[in-house]
Amino acid sequence: MANNKKNYNSNNQNYNNNNQQKVKHSGAKYTTYTPVSGPNQGVEQHLTTGWRLSKGELIAIKCVTTTKSNLSDKGWFGSVACTFTNTKTGVQSFHWGTMQKNGGKVVIDSMAFVINPRAKNGGYAGTFLRSN
Repeated sequence: MANNKKNYNSNNQNYNNNNQQKVKHSGAKYTTYTPVSGPNQGVEQHLTTGWRLSKGELIAIKCVTTTKSNLSDKGWFGSVACTFTNTKTGVQSFHWGTMQKNGGKVVIDSMAFVINPRAKNGGYAGTFLRSN
């Protein structure tokens, strides 16, 4: 009987090893806040943050509305400031994007990049292909 139990456990371990979950490579979150000091004091700000593993290095992304951000009739902010930071090397790059007010999705056309906090499993940050 002990022998059967041992076989059951070894079969169970093989089953678990073959069905491991995939490692997550990106994520995103969206929030709004009102600064208590600084140039945007008292003005509601929209912030989308994201992360992506790229070639084994972590890229942190921060997109925030600015004084140049104007809300369109369709619910999108233009001129959203996005900063990409490589956490390993410290190298930063800056890009302008557009942000959806409801949900915080950010699109950076110049990079074909999207940050979507509402994507399944905790959000998505990565490239997109535009369909014609």
